[in-house]
Amino acid sequence: METKVTLAGHRGWRAKYPENTMRGFREVLKIDVDAIEMDAHMTKDYQIVVCHDADLGRTTDTKGKIYHMTLEEVKKADAGIKFGEEFKGERVPTMEEFLELMATRPDIKLLLELKDYPEDLGDFAYASAEKTLTLCQQYGVYGKDRLTVITFSAGLCAWLRTRHTKEEFSIHGFYPKSMMKGSDKIDPYKYYDEVCIFSRPAKNPEGFPTQPDGLVVAKERFAEFALMGIKPCVHYGMNIDEEVYRKSVENGAIGFTCDHPDICGEYLDKLGVRKLKK
Repeated sequence: METKVTLAGHRGWRAKYPENTMRGFREVLKIDVDAIEMDAHMTKDYQIVVCHDADLGRTTDTKGKIYHMTLEEVKKADAGIKFGEEFKGERVPTMEEFLELMATRPDIKLLLELKDYPEDLGDFAYASAEKTLTLCQQYGVYGKDRLTVITFSAGLCAWLRTRHTKEEFSIHGFYPKSMMKGSDKIDPYKYYDEVCIFSRPAKNPEGFPTQPDGLVVAKERFAEFALMGIKPCVHYGMNIDEEVYRKSVENGAIGFTCDHPDICGEYLDKLGVRKLKK
């Protein structure tokens, strides 16, 4: 049986709606996606909120590190106004608000990126991870078929696997491993169930051949991860070059995360790779 290629909306539907907002999450669920990718941080009063950056400054009208702020302070920020006047009033969601929506769609997988890193924040990051995973379990968004945990931290990969089994969730990391915090001390590959394969020649001390940044990595990388039993995935963000998607499929990518999930889905459907074939 051939493997189905999966499609995830990146930070909701980042190309059309403010990223990591309830509006974006609700809208992306109206189209044909397999998963939603989003990001989680913990506030200083131990509440989990949905935001990509550690600082609110890029995406909201408020500046400040989330881990230095209370939930009440974070909720005052406008998470829509910078994207467009019509989105004024969108707020940074709590994890509970997001999971309430996900609980209504058991057919959709969650790609949960844990953004608090022990290499930067020590024990706070471990507490953030456990709090977030406990909420996922409480809302029934749990199990390897429903939840994938994404992290740029090798230390967090290792710590998670000391406490949780593969039946609870998959772990998704990044290639080249130099992108992973703490990879000089811990080999993250042995914890991966999935990997996002980036083309970053300047940050590739492994010396493997790659193409220029933004294009498709050599087929050998996809083949080798597949042989390791690690699902090879790609992320192209705002890139809507159809040739890039076609080449990625040819090279062996079976997981796509995109800012334009509507356009990406059309490309993948045209290639006939999103339906299981017996």
